Amino acid sequence: MLELKNIYKSFEIRKGKTQTVLNDFNVTLSNSGFVSILGNSGNGKTTLLNIIGGLDQPDSGEILFNNEVIKDYEKFRRERVGYVFQEFNLVGHLNAIDNVILSMSNDVKNKKSRAIEILKDLGLEEHLHKHPSQLSGGQQQRVAIGRMIAKDVDVIICDEPTGSLDEVTEKRIVDLVKELSKTKLVIFVTHNRRLAEEYSDRIIYIRNGQVSKDTNGHDEVEMNKNVSSKSFSNNILWLAVKNLLGRYKYTLKYLGLISFIFIVAAFSIVLEGEFFKQYLHEDLIGEGIKIIFVETEEEDYNFEELKELDNVEHIEYHTWRYSVSMAASDVEQTRRDTELLFENITDNEFIKNQIVIGRAPESPDEIVMTAEGAMSLLTSLLYDGERLMDQYESGEMSIEYVFDLIDDRIFIMQEYGNPRVQIVGLIPDDRLFEFRGTAYYVDGFFDLFTYPYGPHYNMFKIYKSDKYREPHNVLKDQINEIEGLQVMEYVDNEAMAIYDRIDSSLALSKMSLYVVVVIASVSFVSVLLTSFFERNYEIGLYRSIGYNKRSIRRILGFEMFITGLVGLVISTVFLLLFSLYMYMNYDYLTSYMDVLTTLNVGTILAVLFGVVTILVLAVVYSGNQMVLRKSVLSNIKDL
Repeated sequence: MLELKNIYKSFEIRKGKTQTVLNDFNVTLSNSGFVSILGNSGNGKTTLLNIIGGLDQPDSGEILFNNEVIKDYEKFRRERVGYVFQEFNLVGHLNAIDNVILSMSNDVKNKKSRAIEILKDLGLEEHLHKHPSQLSGGQQQRVAIGRMIAKDVDVIICDEPTGSLDEVTEKRIVDLVKELSKTKLVIFVTHNRRLAEEYSDRIIYIRNGQVSKDTNGHDEVEMNKNVSSKSFSNNILWLAVKNLLGRYKYTLKYLGLISFIFIVAAFSIVLEGEFFKQYLHEDLIGEGIKIIFVETEEEDYNFEELKELDNVEHIEYHTWRYSVSMAASDVEQTRRDTELLFENITDNEFIKNQIVIGRAPESPDEIVMTAEGAMSLLTSLLYDGERLMDQYESGEMSIEYVFDLIDDRIFIMQEYGNPRVQIVGLIPDDRLFEFRGTAYYVDGFFDLFTYPYGPHYNMFKIYKSDKYREPHNVLKDQINEIEGLQVMEYVDNEAMAIYDRIDSSLALSKMSLYVVVVIASVSFVSVLLTSFFERNYEIGLYRSIGYNKRSIRRILGFEMFITGLVGLVISTVFLLLFSLYMYMNYDYLTSYMDVLTTLNVGTILAVLFGVVTILVLAVVYSGNQMVLRKSVLSNIKDL
């Protein structure tokens, strides 16, 4: 039994002016039968239905069901009331079957089979998988009735459900509703007096917000003994996935935006992380930050003390300059002189690993050089050497071409015995710091020739294990404290200038990270909020069916979270591809796992996952405050 007592409802039509729609309205309805509500437009028929169904609330008065005042309209809407709207109000991106399943509570088993059964009973067996836009008005209304049947409620509210249908379709729809009224209370609003008189068990006429005439039979009024407790919680994840797939164009649009935001955020984090710091130092390693030049007063300094210091990887003397001249491999030609520095790399794996073409020396008469050092040597010793150097400096000549020029050439040292050497490998210019052309040799090189006093040493190089600024300064200070040793100042000043550049780049990347993270977060929230607000009507429809606010928050939250996770997967793929590119192009990264570790991919993904979770929760909460706090009616009217 449904009873309305002293119901008042008014609307503000402009500031300071209200219009009363229902004025002390009273009516009692049985638990079954076909009850038509008639009256001219503006007399309160639709408002009455909205209040009965919990879409709107009265200004005053009470609504009772089974003699109990309804206080929880959300619960009443979920468990007792079903709607058939004039505009059908189907979810456009769901097919007929899914639109029916939408209203099935947790207690319904085999929901898809039950939905198909209902639709077949309504003559829609050929339209099960069609979307609303593919159905006629009558077919859409039958789907809406099927949705209401599937909900299995006590009160069926029909708000002019045949207003836009032709007579044949109208009769079929009303016949369906009439059949339902045998066991349910059907409240049918219409302007069609003939239709009401033909089908109704009772007609209530409304005028000026009150009952003006009632053909009722109060003797039929009795208690509704049905016990109902419905929940749609099992539909939440299903509906979220269906929404994402059904609205695939919107999903792809938002997924693209979110993925882009995540990729930008991820790479901004990379710029702030260890990887970018290491990349900068490795990229500038040829500027002198790998080594420290040390001047010594001793000819044969004992390196053991220095080797005990932290950050010392390798120590090697840098030899005085020697004059060399060049001849063809078979016939000596007119010699031209030049000068070189020499360094032993027998135990220096760092330099050996920098060789990109050719190989490391294997015998005393073999050396390696940087590409620029080799070109400088050719420029000094060859006729037309200046042209070669111009080509090299302009980028016209690759390191492979340089190697072709020096491969198989014999260089003759202008020393006792005229030892002959060959360049067997080249190193890129940006991987070693040199004053001028340096020849890198292995043990036995100076045994090739004899001279009165032997090589002269007054300088050595320390190769550092850590290229960063702080350990560099610590090691430099320790060396300067040792008597007889002095870090070569003008070389170190160049290193300091490079460190300043690196620090500036890192500071800029840090600032960029903060800006990008803020922009990315705001953009992500904006995208999610936009997707939330454009669903206002759909949200109202869910609420009219009986989904409570918590369920709707979870549906939208799952959609956003799934979209965020897929965006996270896409950004992960980009990170992995970037990692693979770095691994394939940078020799200092020794393994792919080393790249992933240096990039901190795991941390980046964990941070983004946390950000996604927090922002989704924030958006869902704020969306609840701004959208779900509205009345159901205001949501539906936002179509």
